[in-house]
Amino acid sequence: MITAAIHAQVIAEADRFSLHGLKHRGITDTVGNRADKQDAGGHVTPAMTHRYDHELPVVKPPVLPVRPAK
Repeated sequence: MITAAIHAQVIAEADRFSLHGLKHRGITDTVGNRADKQDAGGHVTPAMTHRYDHELPVVKPPVLPVRPAK
C-alpha cells in the first residue's frame, strides 16, 4: 500500500511509514495513564503495551544551589 502511494506520488519516499508504526505512534500519543494506553491499543498484557509505548518520562530540571555574593 505504501509503495503504491509513493509510486502514485501521494507521499514522498522520505515520508515513508509502516502501518505497524502507526500503532506505535497511536499508543505513544494516547493521553492518559498506562491502562488507558493498554485499552486503546487492545493489548491484553501491560508488557505488550510497554513494548509499543515510546513516551519519554518528563522530569523536572535540577535546581542549582544559590551561591552567596562575595
